[in-house]
Amino acid sequence: MVLHRWAYRTSADALHPGTTVRYYYRTGDSLATVIERSERYVTFAGEECNGRFTHDQIDRLIRDGRLEVVLDDTDHYPPAVEDIFDLPSKSTHDTV
Repeated sequence: MVLHRWAYRTSADALHPGTTVRYYYRTGDSLATVIERSERYVTFAGEECNGRFTHDQIDRLIRDGRLEVVLDDTDHYPPAVEDIFDLPSKSTHDTV
C-alpha cells in the first residue's frame, strides 16, 4: 500500500481583511491584522509592525516561515487604523 502525504500550503490568496497574521522581522515578531487586499498588494497593520507586500512577496514570506496565518478573533491593528479605514469589529461584545 502506498501512503500519500498531502502538503497544504498557505498563500496570499488566504489573506483577506480581518485575517490575523504573525510577521517575523529582524528584531522580533508581532501580530497584525490584514486591513486591505487588492489585486496586487496585501496590507496589514499591528501594534508593532506594518507591511504592504505584493502577492508574490507574501507567498515568499510564508514559504520562508516569516509570515503565518493565526486563528484568532481579535483585531491587532492600532486604534487609529480602525478610524481611518472604518473597519467593523470582529468582537461580539463590542457590537450592540
